[in-house]
Amino acid sequence: MISFQKALELLLKHTPSLGVERCRIEQAAGRVLLRDIRADRAFPSFDRVMMDGYALRSTELRTRRVFHVAGAAPAGRPMVTLSDTPFTCVEVMTGAPLPAGTDCIVPVEEISRTGTGEITVAASFEFVAGRFIHRAGSDAGEGTVLLRSGRLLGSREIGVAASCGAGWLEVSRLPKIAVIATGDELVAVDAMPAAHQLRQSNAHSISCALQRAGYPITRQITLGDDMPAAEAVLRDQLADCDWLVLTGAVSKGARDFVPGMLDALGCTRVFHGVAQRPGKPAGCWVGPAGQMIMALPGNPVSALTGLHAFVLPALAVASGRVLPPPRLVIPEDRITGLPGMTHHLPVKLCDNGRTKSAATGNSGDFIGLLESDGFITVPDRGDPAVAFPFTPWL
Repeated sequence: MISFQKALELLLKHTPSLGVERCRIEQAAGRVLLRDIRADRAFPSFDRVMMDGYALRSTELRTRRVFHVAGAAPAGRPMVTLSDTPFTCVEVMTGAPLPAGTDCIVPVEEISRTGTGEITVAASFEFVAGRFIHRAGSDAGEGTVLLRSGRLLGSREIGVAASCGAGWLEVSRLPKIAVIATGDELVAVDAMPAAHQLRQSNAHSISCALQRAGYPITRQITLGDDMPAAEAVLRDQLADCDWLVLTGAVSKGARDFVPGMLDALGCTRVFHGVAQRPGKPAGCWVGPAGQMIMALPGNPVSALTGLHAFVLPALAVASGRVLPPPRLVIPEDRITGLPGMTHHLPVKLCDNGRTKSAATGNSGDFIGLLESDGFITVPDRGDPAVAFPFTPWL
C-alpha cells in the first residue's frame, strides 16, 4: 500500500497524452487549447467611443459650453472627421470610431439640445481629455499571445478566440472512456430491486462527473460477477477505449476479480492499495496498448471520491491542461489527520469562506454526500496543516 500523494504521482507519470485535433469553435467549449492564439490585430483596432454622446475638442470647453452639431458617427461606420470650424461637435454612439480631431466625449446625459442643431453642455460637467475613449491597442497589440496552450476553453476564452478570427482551434482529442460497474447485486435504474439488490448508481454518478468535466462517455456498462463474461467485456473495452473506469470488485475478497483479471489481460499494475480513506482498495493499471485503467471501490462515496482525486486530474494532464494550484480552505472545526493515512473529508462551504465537516456515516452513505459541497484532503497525523486542498463535487 502506498501513500495517496505517491499514487497520484505515479498515475500522472503513466498517463499518456491524448493528442491533438482540430475542431470548430462552436464545438470547442470545455476542450483544452493546444496551440497559442495571438491577436491578429490591435485590440481595440481603433479609438473606440465608450458612451453615447458628443465628441468635441476639450480645449474649447474651457471658454464655451454651446456647440453646433456638425455630424454623426454611428457604430459600425468608418471614422468621420470633425470640422475645423470652432465650437462644433459630432454626435457619437457607443462602439463608434472616435471622430478625427476630437479628444473628449460628453455623455448624452450631460447635455441639453435645442431645435436649432446646437447642444449645451451642463456647467457641472468636468471635462477630461481622453475620457470615455477606449484607445487603440490599449488592451493588446497585434501579435500578442492572448491564449496559451494548456488553457481550458470557457466562455471568456471562446470570446477572445472568436475576436481573433480563430474559427478552427487545435485542441486536445477527446478520450474514449468506458465506465464499468460490477456486482451481481446491481440492477438497472428502471428495475424494482429485491430486498437483497441495489439499483446501479455508481456508473451514473461517475459518468455525470466526467461529462461535467468535459469528457463525454463512450459507453456505460454493468457487469455481474461472471468472470468469463466479464473478461470478454473488459477485453473488448481495452481494444476500443483509451480509459476504463471501473467500480467494484477491486478489493481482496473472494469475489473481487478485477485485479487478477486485469493482470491476466496483460495490463501492468501501477499500484493497488492506497493509504487513504475512503477508497483504500483503489488501483491503477496500464493496458497493453497504453490504455489507462482506474479501478475504484464499489462503495459509492469511495468511488466518487476516487474519481475526483485521481481520474479527473489525470484526464486534465492527458489533455495538456495546465493544472491550477488547488484551492485552499480553512476549516471552522478542528481537523485531526488519521495516522499514516490521507483523509478525503466531505465538507460544506460556509458563508465566511471556511468549511465545516460534513462526513458521511460510512463509505456507502451516498445520500449523506448531499450535505457536502466537496471534500478536503487531510494529510496524515504526522503532517498537520492549517489550510487544506478543497475539491468540489461535479
